[in-house]
Amino acid sequence: MPLMNPVMIDWLSVVLGPIGCILLVVALVKTRSATKAGAPVPPWAKVAQGVGIALVLVLALLHLIGTD
Repeated sequence: MPLMNPVMIDWLSVVLGPIGCILLVVALVKTRSATKAGAPVPPWAKVAQGVGIALVLVLALLHLIGTD
């Protein structure tokens, strides 16, 4: 018996996938600009990167476990 039905996995992918990718891109841009300027990386950029990675990994696990 699957953990979640395919419709739930598809909707989670549609909602959480772009959010995770946007967070990763924003964190990457801010981290690179801060590094080039010689400034410390803002804490919110580190948090955004962590949340983005977590969302992408959760989606990958859902697709691995939730599909037959």
